[in-house]
Amino acid sequence: MATITGVAKTYDLVGKREDVEDIIYDISPTDTPFLSSIGTGKAKATVHQWQQDKLDSPAANAVVEGAAAGTASATDTTIKSANTQIFKKVVEVSGTSQAIGLYGRADELARLVAKKGKELKRDIEYAMVGAGQAGTAGNGSTARQLTSAQNQIAAATTNSNAGNRAFTETILLDVMQKVFTAGGMPNQLQVTPSHSLIVAGFAAASGRTRDFGTQKKVVNAVDLYVSPFGEVAVVPNRFLNANTAMVLDTEYWSRAVLRPMQTVVLAKDGDSDKRMMITELTLVCENDEASGLAKDLTA
Repeated sequence: MATITGVAKTYDLVGKREDVEDIIYDISPTDTPFLSSIGTGKAKATVHQWQQDKLDSPAANAVVEGAAAGTASATDTTIKSANTQIFKKVVEVSGTSQAIGLYGRADELARLVAKKGKELKRDIEYAMVGAGQAGTAGNGSTARQLTSAQNQIAAATTNSNAGNRAFTETILLDVMQKVFTAGGMPNQLQVTPSHSLIVAGFAAASGRTRDFGTQKKVVNAVDLYVSPFGEVAVVPNRFLNANTAMVLDTEYWSRAVLRPMQTVVLAKDGDSDKRMMITELTLVCENDEASGLAKDLTA
């Protein structure tokens, strides 16, 4: 159909207003299940140390009446240590960027400070459970690193393999048994999203039933895993190392903070405003047999 001559159409108009929503959409996850589950302590040096102890194994203990006291026995505590790690983010915004009108925020510098603060929290979670860091004291050219959780759990409560294999309920029960035998009472099972699907499948094993009553919905999730060695909440963690699953007693984990999170106003060196978010801390496994680890898993 022909258009009418002389009609002003949007294609040719000058001075059209923009149509931009006054909101910024971001679905990047900010939950940090491990960091949010553990306690907080105070570090006073870049090398943070603590002690752990254990009782002797049970043994036959019977003495004759009137026996001498005999020889005393004692075992020393074990000292553990971890290095603090510095976490930092920097933002810088030009004076002009602060002066112009913007959609979705009133202040660009404030937006970036808030964004980088969330990123720092994710970086800390990744260092603790995702990076698999062995920990290092650092030097003038190498940054100090904390020791990731997987590298602080004892070999005695770890199920390992020569090569990666599928995560199974047998592996999980073995880890839980080892922790129980050592004296631990874990309360969480942290798994990757893909491994959470495997745990959900445990409920479908032969001989197990589910009763959902008359609810008209399909449920395929396990929030609480109950075993002969106790029960643990199943917590998916997006940042967890892909080849591990951790059976945790969160009471025996904490972060020791040397420098709390702070935003530092940096000196001006031009037409811009600059901020630095910084913190320094380490991860403390207060008893390395209170938790367990399944490692060498396929992702």
